[in-house]
Amino acid sequence: MRAPAPIATAITRMLKIRYPIVVAPMFLVSTPALLRAVAEAGAIAVIPSLNFRTAEDFERFLEGFPDLPFGVNLILKDNPRLAADLAAVRRRKVPLVVTSLGDPGPVVEAVHAYGGRVFADVVGLRHAKKARERGVDALVAVAAGAGGHAGQVSPLVLAPWLKEETGLPVLVAGGLATGRQLLAALALGDAGYFGTRFIATRESAAGEEYRRMLLAASPEEVVYTDRVTGVPANFLRDSLDRLSAGGKPWKEVYSAGHGVAFVRQETPAKTLVWRIAEEYHRAKAALP
Repeated sequence: MRAPAPIATAITRMLKIRYPIVVAPMFLVSTPALLRAVAEAGAIAVIPSLNFRTAEDFERFLEGFPDLPFGVNLILKDNPRLAADLAAVRRRKVPLVVTSLGDPGPVVEAVHAYGGRVFADVVGLRHAKKARERGVDALVAVAAGAGGHAGQVSPLVLAPWLKEETGLPVLVAGGLATGRQLLAALALGDAGYFGTRFIATRESAAGEEYRRMLLAASPEEVVYTDRVTGVPANFLRDSLDRLSAGGKPWKEVYSAGHGVAFVRQETPAKTLVWRIAEEYHRAKAALP
């Protein structure tokens, strides 16, 4: 498969990538191999710093990662490693940092000092305005149907609402899995934020059981609950039974979004990026 034609938006220009496809940071699923494959395809992927057991492991990853577009996710609230991980990000000059659950101000100051970009996860307008005041470069509109911690507002409303109210570029998160949905996302914002679809790639760290359950699931089997972490999030229903049996949250309870509707086979990440871009071009050409 050849690389499809580029798709230019505010986000592709900002991050110097070919396609407005950002692969979300997935706890215990995202890997350096996934980041590399996505970057080589012309998009960008983000990895949680907490996917690495220690701050030293995280820094070793940063030092060894090639000169390609990639991002790191930093949890801001109740994260004892935040200072050490941010210092490592600053030393490596990570191109993109996505913040979650807290005040992004100190991260913006540190990352902008070396010319990097900062995006903030938000689920509503109040936090979006606070993030704008703190100087973030773009917002990730984590809407209903997104895997993991998600909001309850439809992506059809949340993304254009935040864009209109803040004037910032907006990435659309919530159920995206195909090029047709990327086309819809670009009618609402500036990029698609894909998570669930990339769990079923060869480069992800998802185990065999997680993959089987994901491939067999329908959107009706995704449950929005606060039972796992105390904060509402989306999980595969069949894995939630493990909580009552003493299962480990996030490790044995599997996160997924409504995009499971379109996850039916495993795919190399590079092929998947190109497939989504090709589907986008076909869907755009087919519009009346």
